[in-house]
Amino acid sequence: MPGNLGHPVSLMSIALIAILVLIYISVRKDRRLALRREKELVAALESARRRLRSSLSDTRSMLNQEASVILVFDRQTLTLLFANQQALDLFGYNSAAELSDKVIMRPDAWQPHPFSLLDFERWMNQLKASGSQRKEWIFTGQDGQGIWTDCYLANTVFEGKTARILSANNINRYKMDRIADVIRNRVLTSINAGVSLESIFDSLCKLAEIRLKDSRCQIAVFDQQRNHLETMGASRFAKDLRSRLPIIAARYGETSIGTAAYTKNRVVCESIRDDHRWQGYTQIAEQLDVDAVWSEPVLDHKGQLLGVLSAFSSVPKKPDGEAIEEMTSVVSLMSLAIERQKWRSNLEAAASSERFIRQLGVELVNLATGETFKNQLRASLHRVVAHYELGSISVWEHDDTAKVFTQLVSTSKNPETVSETGPAVGSGNQSIEENFVLNASSKGTPDYITSQDPLHPHICVSSDPKPVLFIPLDNIEQQDLRIGFISVQSQFMFVAQETIEHLQVIGTMVRTVLLNRRLVQTLSQAMETEQIARKKLEGELSVARSIQMAMVPGAGQFKEKYRNWTIEAWLQPAKAVGGDLYEFIRLPSGKAIVAVGDVSDKGAPAALFMAKTVSLLNLLVRSHDGDLQTVANALNNELCRSNDSCMFVTMILCAIDLTTGNATWLNAGHNAPLEISSIAAPRFVELESGPPLGLYEDVSYPVKSARIEPGKKISMYSDGVTEAFNARGEEFGDDRLLSLGFRPHAGPDGLLGVMRQHLLDFIGGAPQSDDITLLTIHHHGQGS
Repeated sequence: MPGNLGHPVSLMSIALIAILVLIYISVRKDRRLALRREKELVAALESARRRLRSSLSDTRSMLNQEASVILVFDRQTLTLLFANQQALDLFGYNSAAELSDKVIMRPDAWQPHPFSLLDFERWMNQLKASGSQRKEWIFTGQDGQGIWTDCYLANTVFEGKTARILSANNINRYKMDRIADVIRNRVLTSINAGVSLESIFDSLCKLAEIRLKDSRCQIAVFDQQRNHLETMGASRFAKDLRSRLPIIAARYGETSIGTAAYTKNRVVCESIRDDHRWQGYTQIAEQLDVDAVWSEPVLDHKGQLLGVLSAFSSVPKKPDGEAIEEMTSVVSLMSLAIERQKWRSNLEAAASSERFIRQLGVELVNLATGETFKNQLRASLHRVVAHYELGSISVWEHDDTAKVFTQLVSTSKNPETVSETGPAVGSGNQSIEENFVLNASSKGTPDYITSQDPLHPHICVSSDPKPVLFIPLDNIEQQDLRIGFISVQSQFMFVAQETIEHLQVIGTMVRTVLLNRRLVQTLSQAMETEQIARKKLEGELSVARSIQMAMVPGAGQFKEKYRNWTIEAWLQPAKAVGGDLYEFIRLPSGKAIVAVGDVSDKGAPAALFMAKTVSLLNLLVRSHDGDLQTVANALNNELCRSNDSCMFVTMILCAIDLTTGNATWLNAGHNAPLEISSIAAPRFVELESGPPLGLYEDVSYPVKSARIEPGKKISMYSDGVTEAFNARGEEFGDDRLLSLGFRPHAGPDGLLGVMRQHLLDFIGGAPQSDDITLLTIHHHGQGS
């Protein structure tokens, strides 16, 4: 039994050993297979890595060859992963890391809203998981200037990471052209609308800065009177320059700006520090951080200087042909803006000066030639100085006996040069007189006398040796003889050209005044005889005035009431006798003829012509029963007869049926009557006008019918009403007359009393320059 049990154990051991051997053999085989597989996998992985590196290199190379700017960002953190060579060249950096550090991730390197870094991140985060979006964006280039790009943004995978790719095309030139066109159109619109020059200049500077890269522009406007340039502009650079150089003399060597103004040519300073025209101003250039400047003169269509446009740069440089062309375009717009503004200002000044000269003429014509003559003339000259902003005016008169010129009056307050008689120029020495003629514009036109001229120290009334404008006063009959001259000094350097033209007109008035004064002085030897004659003449004029005033109803103060009508009239001659007239004629047929007239002249001739007109008018109205056309034709022909003096009379006639209110009107060159109604605004009655009476024979005058309704009032007047002046030289005018129609006219004085009082209050103490006539018609209506 024991022997049988040992045999199975041995078999089992053998079997176990065999199994273990088999397992060992199998394990070793599997290990060999695993090692071989591992080697195969490592080789495959290395091969894949080599293929990936090659693919990435090809991708970067392909992106670098793109003409567009390519930027790749991490989709989650928006970190810059890649920038192609175009992007690096655009921003001026060598690597994507440097670009990211110094531009992309620096908020202060971006343009303002809406192109800031935060705005850029918001835009990128708006992109959905799929799709793309497009937007125009402005980046900051390597020169610090903004660069417009047309951007496409899309999601992608880059080097195994989720990313966003930005492809941008440079559209900066296209965008700048559009912005420049918008600014140019805005400038043209502003010029046409009369916008302020400073606002237009700011737009022009922006336009120039867009066209001229890395430039800051500034405009200086030329002041002809002061002979200098005034810097302008509202930009930070323009304000800094103006604070340091508010005024620049228009002289050679006074910076490139003053030199361009003086030479009227382009001045380019490639380096301010080394340019002699900026000597003494280099510190200002350093403070402004500029090292080059290009100054271009702005001229008008006549070649006269208007200003200077300057482009400053922080680096030395010269303008190329394209820059010169762009600058020329901006200069043309600047010239147009200044000329348009000057034209507008000159037009307004001309209208103001026209009124001023007309009023001054009235003053000068009415100057008394007695003891107050010089004071009155000096007062008139002070008004001229104030109106044209001058320094001083002096009037010099020639003494034919002593052969010298003496200062008659002057507005200067210099006690050393001004006296009642004034210093003499010349002393009868022929050489001095010839020198005077030679240097004082023998052609009889205004000219400047400079400090180098021998005449200058004699006529300059100030210590400053500035040029003196010489205005000759030639004799009317002998142009080669002068009765005097006017010397004018500006507050600054020169007198504006348009002012010189006005001073020429004033000079002719002063010449007339001096001729009148000479005439009075010539007659002074017969003063006693003249005084007697004057008293006699005054007596005769007094009688003539009484006779003349007796020829109009009420002798100048007339009021007639008939049924529902009130007719009032008032006449006040400017002198002893005058040429105004009014008439009221009632006819047996029930008509009433009302007339107001104004003879072309003044004084005795006008009074005689007025008397003739009134007499003929009365005769013809009664002979033709108030037929206005027949009366006017006959009156015109009679006044034309033997009218060698060519006098005439303007007249307005009205024939009224006092029962019905029907009326016919006839106007012979007179002022339109004023109609006042309680239910409508006052208005001037428009009547077709014929020529004044006494000018042309066989003239037909149009007649208009118009009923004067109950409640209506009519005012007829002479031009002495609308052309009345107050002490300030203001004219009463049509508007003030029309406004009187809005005022209440109730009371004992009625319409005429209200109008007369307002007119007299307006004139005040001012001298009456023309005859004044007022006539009113009031239709009260039934029961009034």
